[in-house]
Amino acid sequence: MAGRAEGALKADALADWAFSGEFSGPVGVGLGVDRSLCNPSVVQRRVRGKAGQLSTSALAQELGEDWFKLGEKQGPGGPSFRQMMPYFARRRRDGGYDHPARSSRAQTPAASEINLAHLFGLDAEIVRRLHVAKAALKQNDAARKVLRDLDKAASGTTRADLEAQLSARIAAASLASDTLREKIETFNVLPAFRELERELSSLHQEARDLSDADVLDQEVIELNLRALGAEQPLAPTNLESLFGEANVVFPDLVARRYDEVAQFHARLVENRREHLTSEIEAARRRIQIRAALRESVEARRRSITASLRVSGPAEELLALRDELSAREAEVRNLEGRLAEARSLDERGEALERDIDEAIRALRADRRERSSIVDDASKTFSSISQRLYERPGELAISATDAGLKFLPSTPSDNSAGVMSMEIFCFDWTIATLCARRGMGPGFLIHDSHLFEPVDGRQFGKALALGARLAQETGVQYIVTLNSDELQRAEIESGEALASYVVEPRLSDEPDGGLFGIRFD
Repeated sequence: MAGRAEGALKADALADWAFSGEFSGPVGVGLGVDRSLCNPSVVQRRVRGKAGQLSTSALAQELGEDWFKLGEKQGPGGPSFRQMMPYFARRRRDGGYDHPARSSRAQTPAASEINLAHLFGLDAEIVRRLHVAKAALKQNDAARKVLRDLDKAASGTTRADLEAQLSARIAAASLASDTLREKIETFNVLPAFRELERELSSLHQEARDLSDADVLDQEVIELNLRALGAEQPLAPTNLESLFGEANVVFPDLVARRYDEVAQFHARLVENRREHLTSEIEAARRRIQIRAALRESVEARRRSITASLRVSGPAEELLALRDELSAREAEVRNLEGRLAEARSLDERGEALERDIDEAIRALRADRRERSSIVDDASKTFSSISQRLYERPGELAISATDAGLKFLPSTPSDNSAGVMSMEIFCFDWTIATLCARRGMGPGFLIHDSHLFEPVDGRQFGKALALGARLAQETGVQYIVTLNSDELQRAEIESGEALASYVVEPRLSDEPDGGLFGIRFD
């Protein structure tokens, strides 16, 4: 309903087709959905006789609220319609039949646990907080490793060792800088050269100030240019439409005011554009003035440098100053890395506390909702017992790693055991949701689920699914080839033909799902 066209739906022969679905929903509210392949991002929705158009993402949000009781505000990574719906309609191509607790191959363990917690009636927010903190801690640890790798000597060290090594290097570099600074202060040169050296230092600072001012003015220019581009007159069609609507109620007043409003808005936009243009021109003039000043400063700096290099001692002084600048830059770099290391350490410690708190809350929630967990386990055991004559087990465990759902059936060593675990697990979810008045109201399986299952077990599963559908009110849809149905009936002794619904699809030229043949 809200996914993208795949497989046969991409065929050119179906490009102009539209598809419709009618859903009763968990609370009996009728919903109709129409979606065309030529415009798949938009759907037509029909509810209680009223039709409307909305995007597929809006439809997913609406169905999440109606079918799965999701609130409007969900934290990042929280339960969602798109993550929960595949538990009611798995697809083999997406890996939906690989594991009971995962609805697709792309679903992360965290997403599986969060959405299953909601479906089973547990606190999904606690599970979400735990996995968000774990993911953030993993990123934080990766950043710390990058920081350690900047220094080969620190690679593989603990975070405390890294801080100690950076502090030691800062102390050594600072000492080297202080030593050079003392040498420069006591360096013996002629008074005239000393005065030139001071002037050169002052010119260096002046050049930096000019560059900083240029950067600020350039930001002013870019900001005002963006604002200037955003200043557009009100579109005449919009204004005419607005006044056209108002004209129905206030015809005389609207007729007099239309021209006045249009002229006022035009003047407002014009004044705003003039102000922005003047700000841009002023900033450009300041940059031009500074360019001339910078040229003068650079000329004086070159002249002083040339004069100082005439004297051997002055040349040595300049070399000391260059070395001091390099040392000071090293100290600043190390201090920045130390500050980042400490920040990452503090964040890591805070995240570890968040994880510990979330684990405690998860275990407490598991204990407080033990009746819900017990009901889920009993439901799974009941379904598996009706299938195998011996009950299986569904363990729901709150661990340091997260909330684990561990289903097992009595015949763990038989072929197709994974398929039957998925069958029991899906029916457990559908049953629990039906009891709480949520879910889509249907469960879909196809022949891929039953391929590895022997015919006797296959037939028993289909018959059990039919009985569960009658007991829970959940519609059970299974897509099979006729020869597979015959295999299930013959080997299990179950009478299943009466459950087949029209239309029966055939291999005739006008048969098939779409009634036409195409490549």
